[in-house]
Amino acid sequence: MGLFRRNKNNNKPLLGQILDLVPRWILESCIKKHQSDKGCSKYKTYDQFVALTFGQLNKCYTLSDISTGIGVC
Repeated sequence: MGLFRRNKNNNKPLLGQILDLVPRWILESCIKKHQSDKGCSKYKTYDQFVALTFGQLNKCYTLSDISTGIGVC
């Protein structure tokens, strides 16, 4: 019953709360295993994860929708 119980945190944006549900070490281990950041200098895998999560939550259909929405935030 208490497995998914979380404290209500009104001081943090909703996107940040959802991203906190995915442990960062799991992403880092997958990034290291598949070498997805190899050759990247600016746009890392975690940045793409954040952008695509934002797009899913806001029902964005194109990359320009995502970039416009993130630019407004």
